Amino acid sequence: MENNAAQKPEVRLLALAGSMRKASLNRKLLAVAVKTAQAGGAEVDVADLRELALPLYDGDLEEAEGPPEAAVRFKARIAAADGLLIASPEYNHSFPGVLKNAIDWASRDRSEGSLMGKPATIIGAGGRAGTARAQMQLHETLAETGALVMVKPGLQIQAFSPQQFDANGNLIDENTKELLAKHVEALVTWTRLISRPMEYVRYACEMDTATAVT
Repeated sequence: MENNAAQKPEVRLLALAGSMRKASLNRKLLAVAVKTAQAGGAEVDVADLRELALPLYDGDLEEAEGPPEAAVRFKARIAAADGLLIASPEYNHSFPGVLKNAIDWASRDRSEGSLMGKPATIIGAGGRAGTARAQMQLHETLAETGALVMVKPGLQIQAFSPQQFDANGNLIDENTKELLAKHVEALVTWTRLISRPMEYVRYACEMDTATAVT
């Protein structure tokens, strides 16, 4: 009998860069991470925010017509993935609005395979803080959706050091490449360990409120 289990990829990841710039260092960082994951046996679907063409989130539109087709397709790609790999730059001490918009659309789904309980990790290349502030805020946002964000090991790269990227934006620092490989390996392990994600977050986005009697 043919062993289909042996042919199944260890994990399926959805990779997403928070920048729409074609020459973005974070896009190029993500590309290295994707190749590393694929070399380790993972299957990777790379989503492009520009190509997703998601409209600005509009609750009135959603209520009147349902989610737009672009959002439906995006959520289907999330559902098909076991985990998320996000590379985000830092804009004004935060992560880009276009990425927040994508998360807002994706969060309007609490079914099996949605962001609820989805293992995720964040990497980034930026200024002196290496996108640390953007990563903290993105972590908070993803946590509110019920996604299970891997905290350690973290990866924050000082993008504008000539030792990190060459003139064409290619990652050249061998130590950083090694750290990135360890990070991707940790994501695969993290994703594999969370075998029943919805059980972890069944009540994660629910809030009990009580009215105090004064």
